[in-house]
Amino acid sequence: MRASLNLETYQGVMKGGGSGDVVKHGRSSASMLYKVLAREEGVPQMPLGGPKLPDAEINKVRDWIQGGLLENAKSKPQGPAVQSLDFKPTGLNQPTEPAMPAALPALNLSEPSRPHPVTALAASPWTPLLAVAGHERIYLYNISTRAMLGEFAFPEGIPYVLRFSRDGNTLLAAGGKGVQLGDVVLFDVKTGKRTATVGHEMDIVLAADLSSDGKLIALGGPGKVVKVFAVADGKQLYEIKRHTDWITAIEFSPDGSKLATGDRAGGIYLWESHNGGILLNLAEHKDSVTSLSWRGDGVLLASGGEDGELVVWNVQDGFPVATDAKAHIPKAKGVVYGKPPSGVLSVQYMTDGRLVTIGRDKSIHLWTSDGKPISATQPGDALLTKVTASWDSKLLIAGDYQGNLTLWDGKQTTMLKSPTLLSKAR
Repeated sequence: MRASLNLETYQGVMKGGGSGDVVKHGRSSASMLYKVLAREEGVPQMPLGGPKLPDAEINKVRDWIQGGLLENAKSKPQGPAVQSLDFKPTGLNQPTEPAMPAALPALNLSEPSRPHPVTALAASPWTPLLAVAGHERIYLYNISTRAMLGEFAFPEGIPYVLRFSRDGNTLLAAGGKGVQLGDVVLFDVKTGKRTATVGHEMDIVLAADLSSDGKLIALGGPGKVVKVFAVADGKQLYEIKRHTDWITAIEFSPDGSKLATGDRAGGIYLWESHNGGILLNLAEHKDSVTSLSWRGDGVLLASGGEDGELVVWNVQDGFPVATDAKAHIPKAKGVVYGKPPSGVLSVQYMTDGRLVTIGRDKSIHLWTSDGKPISATQPGDALLTKVTASWDSKLLIAGDYQGNLTLWDGKQTTMLKSPTLLSKAR
């Protein structure tokens, strides 16, 4: 950073130093100036030998870079035109009659002896309906009344994925039994009837999604291959073999034109959903990608990873809009050797465009649409595993390793005990 670099003038910053440019138009996460001020790992520290600048000052530098490197108030952005990332809600995929379950028949299944960790969680995008994974079943809640509505049977094993269709009329459940079988099942939300089953894998399905038009199912898992099936007849249409490790995250874009996939090695790719043609390689994560979520307008994609990074991607050019490597670092208690393990475990864009995440700090975090922190809960007692948001974006729901649900309205948190315990109490 020292070699022939002058930070005293605008022209000096734009000229860069002996090692090249120090700022990149619209890309703070790739700009060395921002990285050294934020003191990211693997880069020199600035100011050299002094304390770190206040976060507010560092954020000003970040916003200046993201805003197009303006010299003054009358300047025009340097480089290509800066695309607006403001979120404008649309009626895309809105149904005429949002579905809620009718009277569901009771399941003739014995309850497990102890609560099951929340391995999957999903909220309807149009109604106060919540789906929670259990052992060989899926629990359904009305989150407005906090009442349990019933259960869907999942004899295939443990659901590791729950997703409502974009219109909310179908629930996708995927999972299985390790080294035995893996399936993706579609349920009619209103009746609970199975409408399709695809996959029949030799191992569990760890990631899956249903396209917005309801015609395609994509799945992946330990086999390192993404497979895409036609819902109508269950036939496999194509497969993607680009990943080098387990497939851990899959999600179609809101309009169904793109497919995002992530793996255990940190790789993320964007594909054309109709034929699997590659669009972008999103290279940033250094450890397993745990979660992917598209913003409702399809302009931004959020990813979380075990490397502790939360990344918000502009899918038009494949560059990060924001990267936060310190989002979920646990607070050390007592004597700790080395760095406490970090990790972003689940991310979800809300219907109003904001972003919610959970991680290894046992807290729920709320972010602006483009990845700026807003607020967070205090750490809980148990590790949080999955997070989602209510259809009206007024309530955030996180499941934990003990099977409980934490509800947060932005001010107060309340706890719902494990569905297993509630079911036994009925």
